Amino acid sequence: MGTLEQAGQYLSDRIRDTPLITCPYGHLELVSPFDPALYPEVLENLPGTESYRELRHHDALLPNGRSARLKFDLLPANIDRLPGSQKTFWHELARQMKSAAVNAAHKEKFAGVLQGIKGRPIKNIKINAFPVLFKDIPGYKITIHPDSPRKAMATLLYLPADESQTHLGTLFHERRPDGSFSEGQGMSFSPNTGFAFGVTPDSWHSVRQMKPDDKPRNQLMIIFYYDRGWIYETLKSARGHLRGIYDQIRGTTTPEEYE
Repeated sequence: MGTLEQAGQYLSDRIRDTPLITCPYGHLELVSPFDPALYPEVLENLPGTESYRELRHHDALLPNGRSARLKFDLLPANIDRLPGSQKTFWHELARQMKSAAVNAAHKEKFAGVLQGIKGRPIKNIKINAFPVLFKDIPGYKITIHPDSPRKAMATLLYLPADESQTHLGTLFHERRPDGSFSEGQGMSFSPNTGFAFGVTPDSWHSVRQMKPDDKPRNQLMIIFYYDRGWIYETLKSARGHLRGIYDQIRGTTTPEEYE
């Protein structure tokens, strides 16, 4: 199952086969979310830094006013900006990450979380997957937070080339009765690993600040949002399409700012 066209089914099987860890909240620690034969192709096809745009967030702001978190939305109009072979690769991988199989596996695994949040049976809860590439650079950090309640689940697939970035994994935290947080268990930012979790008011997590000599922190995140109705979802899709066209015309980041 090492082909690109089977990536969605492969990830779905990994989600179903990985045991749910309940402490400090429900999450999965994923090993080989991509087939090992496919993983090098994912790394080889990562877009160049100039194709990303900045994500403006207070935790990610650098002294020069730029952002230390760059993102590449895996939307058709945005992917169309890439050169030939990269464009073909990411169109297919984005389709795989948004497939019905991937959606169903996540809903099945986190059914208890989703039903607890929405107060209705899982069959009546509709979610939409939004895959996005992130590239974090030195200076990036994110403080302890549970994620937006608009999100149902999130899956983060780590994309380092080697074991030199293991210290850059996400930390899970538990809130104590006095409002402080435990240090929490840390994920290892290792090749072809990752984690998934259901978003709740208690899904606290963070990332330590990256040091000047840290290499860029690449990852593919699949964010699952609760469906907010066809009008909202249509407008959201149209906005993403227009943003991709705008980036194609104007360009996004300046590579020398980040390399």
